[in-house]
Amino acid sequence: MRQPTIRACLGHAEVPVPRATDGALEVWDLFAGAGGFSTGAELAGGTVAYACDAWPEALETYRRNHPNARTQCLELPAPIPFPTDGRAFHLHGSPPCQRFSDNGRRYNTDESLAHATNLIEWFVETAMTCGATSWSMEQVSRAPTIAVIEAMRKRYPGRVAHATIDFCKLGVPQRRKRLIAGSPALVARLVRATTVGGRERSVSDVISKPKGYMVRTNLSARCKRLRHDRKPGETKYVYPKATMDDFLHPLTGPAPTVTTNGDTRWVWRAADGKHKWSRLSIREIAQLQTFPADYKWPADIRLSRQLIGNAVPPLVAQLLLGGGGPVTDC
Repeated sequence: MRQPTIRACLGHAEVPVPRATDGALEVWDLFAGAGGFSTGAELAGGTVAYACDAWPEALETYRRNHPNARTQCLELPAPIPFPTDGRAFHLHGSPPCQRFSDNGRRYNTDESLAHATNLIEWFVETAMTCGATSWSMEQVSRAPTIAVIEAMRKRYPGRVAHATIDFCKLGVPQRRKRLIAGSPALVARLVRATTVGGRERSVSDVISKPKGYMVRTNLSARCKRLRHDRKPGETKYVYPKATMDDFLHPLTGPAPTVTTNGDTRWVWRAADGKHKWSRLSIREIAQLQTFPADYKWPADIRLSRQLIGNAVPPLVAQLLLGGGGPVTDC
């Protein structure tokens, strides 16, 4: 049987789209980045048929790790030639979140924020009309994003649900609070997964380090080192703003959020009483995002940090789609 094809779209030639094997969930991944969601989908037993992203370097990393998926370097919104033969498939998208994140707020303009919210609305509208059997979206949990999803929930009753989840409750060894939107059954499944005991993992569960702390040291150049009175001789690093007054994270708990600059470090007190710093390796940062140990990253360290920080943790996608534990279908 002739394989379905993706027709020319913004200058791309017509190419075959892989069909999922019998019984496997077919996944289409928009704004795919380096492939975090696709990796989790495959771990859950799915087959990724198609992925696109506008970032060539991200797509190159994606192709190295998912050679069987059809990929396109594509600036969205744009026409996507979804299947028209009635077959079941899952659609996922992670529209760029920088305009809503703490790190990206200084670059915000009214125009850029409008574009970001329009992308979210476009994706949800696409999910509602493309014929997908189920859908999901990951995004930072901010008032503008929640407002868009709420508006879409009212426009499509019974087809849109959302929840804000700290991924550390799912077993991701970092604090990463994100908005998950999608088919109500899938969102409910992920929410239920946060209540399953024993999922939480600490930094020391995935990274072998001596006693110490994890710290978001992209702030370190602007932070103050102060003595505090909880334990004599201990030190804490505080951001000048009162709302960021404590960002040391013990290795026995989850790490701080892995961001696009990837500058999460390990800090410890040496024998001379002074604090020393050590930047995490690319492999260690990827482990905090639950990527497989053999995932292939670029040689460019800065680029790899950006790709990892932008990614959906594969474990989240795996649990969402029904793999990786005792979470049952809705």
